[in-house]
Amino acid sequence: MVDPVTLWPVRSVSKSVGEPGVKTARTEPASAQPKASATSLPKLVSMAAELAQQGPPVDFARIAQLRQAIAQGSYAVDVDSIAHAMIGFFRAGD
Repeated sequence: MVDPVTLWPVRSVSKSVGEPGVKTARTEPASAQPKASATSLPKLVSMAAELAQQGPPVDFARIAQLRQAIAQGSYAVDVDSIAHAMIGFFRAGD
Protein backbone atom coordinates (compact mmCIF):
# COMPACT_ATOMS: atom_id res chain seq x y z
CA MET A 1 0.00 0.00 0.00
CA VAL A 2 1.30 3.49 -0.87
CA ASP A 3 0.57 6.71 1.00
CA PRO A 4 -1.29 8.84 -1.60
CA VAL A 5 0.35 12.05 -0.38
CA THR A 6 4.01 11.06 -0.20
CA LEU A 7 3.93 7.92 -2.42
CA TRP A 8 6.05 6.15 0.21
CA PRO A 9 5.17 2.58 1.15
CA VAL A 10 2.91 2.30 4.16
CA ARG A 11 3.99 -0.33 6.65
CA SER A 12 1.38 -1.97 8.80
CA VAL A 13 1.80 -1.82 12.54
CA SER A 14 2.31 -5.26 14.04
CA LYS A 15 0.15 -6.40 16.91
CA SER A 16 1.42 -7.09 20.35
CA VAL A 17 2.60 -10.65 21.03
CA GLY A 18 0.25 -10.96 23.99
CA GLU A 19 -2.92 -10.36 21.98
CA PRO A 20 -5.10 -13.42 21.37
CA GLY A 21 -5.09 -14.79 17.84
CA VAL A 22 -1.68 -13.32 16.99
CA LYS A 23 0.86 -15.77 15.63
CA THR A 24 4.50 -14.99 16.20
CA ALA A 25 7.16 -15.67 13.61
CA ARG A 26 9.89 -18.07 14.62
CA THR A 27 13.39 -16.87 14.05
CA GLU A 28 16.18 -19.35 13.75
CA PRO A 29 19.68 -18.69 15.00
CA ALA A 30 22.31 -17.67 12.44
CA SER A 31 23.99 -21.05 12.82
CA ALA A 32 20.85 -22.79 11.49
CA GLN A 33 20.86 -20.83 8.22
CA PRO A 34 22.35 -22.54 5.16
CA LYS A 35 25.98 -21.73 4.45
CA ALA A 36 28.14 -22.14 1.37
CA SER A 37 30.20 -25.28 1.51
CA ALA A 38 33.95 -24.95 2.04
CA THR A 39 34.65 -26.21 -1.47
CA SER A 40 32.39 -23.65 -3.19
CA LEU A 41 33.68 -20.64 -1.24
CA PRO A 42 36.97 -20.24 -3.18
CA LYS A 43 35.04 -20.59 -6.43
CA LEU A 44 32.61 -17.86 -5.35
CA VAL A 45 35.47 -15.59 -4.29
CA SER A 46 37.22 -16.01 -7.64
CA MET A 47 33.96 -15.32 -9.49
CA ALA A 48 33.38 -12.18 -7.42
CA ALA A 49 36.94 -10.98 -8.08
CA GLU A 50 36.51 -11.59 -11.82
CA LEU A 51 33.24 -9.64 -11.90
CA ALA A 52 34.79 -6.79 -9.92
CA GLN A 53 37.69 -6.63 -12.39
CA GLN A 54 35.32 -6.41 -15.36
CA GLY A 55 33.51 -3.43 -13.87
CA PRO A 56 29.89 -2.51 -14.38
CA PRO A 57 28.32 -3.06 -17.81
CA VAL A 58 28.24 0.33 -19.56
CA ASP A 59 26.78 1.02 -23.01
CA PHE A 60 29.01 3.88 -24.12
CA ALA A 61 27.25 4.17 -27.50
CA ARG A 62 23.88 4.70 -25.76
CA ILE A 63 25.44 7.29 -23.45
CA ALA A 64 26.82 9.18 -26.47
CA GLN A 65 23.37 9.12 -28.11
CA LEU A 66 21.71 10.49 -24.99
CA ARG A 67 24.31 13.22 -24.57
CA GLN A 68 23.86 14.27 -28.19
CA ALA A 69 20.06 14.34 -27.87
CA ILE A 70 20.28 16.43 -24.70
CA ALA A 71 22.75 18.85 -26.32
CA GLN A 72 20.46 19.24 -29.36
CA GLY A 73 17.39 19.69 -27.16
CA SER A 74 15.63 16.71 -28.73
CA TYR A 75 15.63 14.46 -25.66
CA ALA A 76 12.06 14.04 -24.42
CA VAL A 77 11.24 12.86 -20.92
CA ASP A 78 8.26 10.50 -20.63
CA VAL A 79 6.91 11.64 -17.28
CA ASP A 80 4.07 9.08 -17.23
CA SER A 81 6.37 6.09 -17.62
CA ILE A 82 8.71 7.44 -14.91
CA ALA A 83 5.79 7.94 -12.52
CA HIS A 84 4.43 4.44 -13.21
CA ALA A 85 7.87 2.90 -12.68
CA MET A 86 8.28 4.74 -9.36
CA ILE A 87 4.87 3.62 -8.14
CA GLY A 88 5.61 0.04 -9.22
CA PHE A 89 8.91 0.14 -7.36
CA PHE A 90 7.28 1.21 -4.11
CA ARG A 91 4.44 -1.29 -4.49
CA ALA A 92 6.93 -4.11 -4.85
CA GLY A 93 8.22 -3.30 -1.34
CA ASP A 94 4.87 -4.16 0.28
